[in-house]
Amino acid sequence: MVADLHFSRLPVMMLSIRFCLFPSRMLLCLTLVTLIQGCASIYKPKNQPIAKIDNQQGYRFVSSRKGEMGDHMIFLAFSGGGTRAAALSYGLLKELRNTQVDSRGRRVRLLDEVDSISSVSGGSFTAAYYGLFGEKTFDDYEKVFLRQSIQGTLIRQLFNPAFWWDSVFDGFDRTEMAVDYYDRHIFEGKTFADINLKGGPFIEINATDLAGGNRFSFIQASFDLICSNLNDFPIARAVTASSAVPVAFPTVVLKNHAGECDFSQSSMKKFMDTQSDNDPRKLEIKHRMQSYLDPKARPYIHLVDGGIADNLGLRAVEDRIETQGSGYLTKEGARAPKDVLIITVNAQVKPSRTMDHSAEKPSVGETVDAMTDTQMSLFNDETKLHLQKKLGDLKTEFAAKGHDVRIHNVEISFDSVEAKTMKSMLNSLPTSLELSNKDVDILIETAAHILRRNPNYLEFLRSNNGTHVASVPAQVTAAR
Repeated sequence: MVADLHFSRLPVMMLSIRFCLFPSRMLLCLTLVTLIQGCASIYKPKNQPIAKIDNQQGYRFVSSRKGEMGDHMIFLAFSGGGTRAAALSYGLLKELRNTQVDSRGRRVRLLDEVDSISSVSGGSFTAAYYGLFGEKTFDDYEKVFLRQSIQGTLIRQLFNPAFWWDSVFDGFDRTEMAVDYYDRHIFEGKTFADINLKGGPFIEINATDLAGGNRFSFIQASFDLICSNLNDFPIARAVTASSAVPVAFPTVVLKNHAGECDFSQSSMKKFMDTQSDNDPRKLEIKHRMQSYLDPKARPYIHLVDGGIADNLGLRAVEDRIETQGSGYLTKEGARAPKDVLIITVNAQVKPSRTMDHSAEKPSVGETVDAMTDTQMSLFNDETKLHLQKKLGDLKTEFAAKGHDVRIHNVEISFDSVEAKTMKSMLNSLPTSLELSNKDVDILIETAAHILRRNPNYLEFLRSNNGTHVASVPAQVTAAR
């Protein structure tokens, strides 16, 4: 019966393709695409089950850098904001590549001291690409992604007859179209097993669990909860989930295989069993984890843009400190770091609004935009305040163990730009996957400009004999 339904719609589909060739009819066509996809074949999740949990195997933070953090424990957080966020994050990576510091008696690139990158939405493109390709990023990332009209390409794909055909027979919706494009043209079909954990930073791509409203991280610890294997999971699918704006893109779906492995063997189980009900934050994390353990109540997990749960990408760092403190950050018996450096790339914009210049009531679009920006700004502020508190707790915990660890908290945001004209221009940049080459150039340079003038970052450099250089070869770095 389903097959009959699909074939009966073919004449309508072919007529619609011709109809959509007229630009004035494109909006109507987008609506038609959505209706057609509503009758498409049932989507089949791509994540595979596991029968056994091994806390020393798979894509885990404990496996990165061989468990050795070095003199400088450095965490980066890349925010949402489309290509704007991706370019600003890339500018930070370039600046860290061109900065040298002392570490264990050697001169090293600061970039190679980075231990972890947490990302959401637009920032996930840069984080994932660097995690996969390392030094190659500085040769081709601009060409492959930053200077491409990704958004325009995806829109044109909507009017490709092949897309219409696949949407009818294979459940190939707008999200699957994006996954396919990112997989073929950006991430080269690679999976989490291809990320270099031994030599590079741990990349934590974050999405939002639509039903639960909480952050969902693409790390094996999260996949343990649903008895699934992250190693075989495509990077393109994770990045799509992290950047899938609700409504515009259907959800990325995971099958919940909970019960098909022995979850009692997971380190996550130990955490859940040791949490008291007295700490609301830890209790919330515990309840979030427990929700995945009932596959009958939640047989599928629907993921959307990570910026909804955390638009700064900082919550992953906070949760790490919240759950296990310095014991998580330094393995048993390891030497404590000299410094903890956290750099947040915050690509949030604050566009000027003219609604208060007139008695005319704002449009629905203006009202929604203002409400969204206000709520996001408040949530971001709360996240930053919570991080500051957690870093204070971390310093106290290190001190209790006899370690005098310096902690530096740095933010790269447009608020730090002093020139009014430049700040206004930056705040007017859209949240899209398409910017001009000039805008990309400005964003890359802006990241370096802001970082070089940040007082907390300058203090870190002074403490470690940091200097900016033109360029440093990768082989100079192996100080760990």
